[in-house]
Amino acid sequence: MKTLILTAAVIMTAGCTKTTVVQSRYIIQPDTQSSQCRYTWQHGDYWEFLAWALLDDIPSADVLALTAGYLPEVLPAPGTEILIPLSEDLEQAAINRMDAARLVRAATELRETDRDGCMQLLRQAEEKDPSWSVPVADITVLLLEDGKTDQALELLDPMCHKNIPALILAGIDWRNGNTEGALRHLSEAMATNNPRPEVLAATGIALAVTGEREQAGNNIRQLLENPDAPSELRVLVMRYALMLADSQ
Repeated sequence: MKTLILTAAVIMTAGCTKTTVVQSRYIIQPDTQSSQCRYTWQHGDYWEFLAWALLDDIPSADVLALTAGYLPEVLPAPGTEILIPLSEDLEQAAINRMDAARLVRAATELRETDRDGCMQLLRQAEEKDPSWSVPVADITVLLLEDGKTDQALELLDPMCHKNIPALILAGIDWRNGNTEGALRHLSEAMATNNPRPEVLAATGIALAVTGEREQAGNNIRQLLENPDAPSELRVLVMRYALMLADSQ
């Protein structure tokens, strides 16, 4: 029982962070044919912010800058029109995404001081870009913290095929004792060429608890070999692996 409770806590920690900024690998992706669309630089923009919001790949910030004709350490002046490596027909989608990203960023700043204001901004971000899972996932974090699980599930259901919503749903199922449902959602979250560190951690721990030790070890090893994995997540997984080994 203790092991199951600890596992649920780890999965919920991985899926529902205290900060409201989470990421999504969907909707806007780099165009493989190197076509470009226009984007007007706004006050407060920086390359990592654009790479996170548009490409879901912060390490690509330098490449994004160079593609636009700038050194990574140089920021365009607000109002400057640049070219970004997205299909031309995604220009309006990119504008909407960046508007939504600014609202998410503003919501994050209010997270600890104005919960209602934070939620309002996240709702506005959801309206600005309904297909983006980031504001939806962030809203569900707040709902879950308030004990409004039914509302969270209703909001997550249309996006259950995306990895962060799937991870949160896995945490909810695990917490409620639905191991099969949790593993199914974790499998959905893993259905990408480059699973997120938090997905690898949660899946590895869940598989270890359910007896799939070899597969669990592969997931945890992949996490530990990822140079971009947060150090606190590495430590969390290692501590849990040691606790699990001691319980055998």
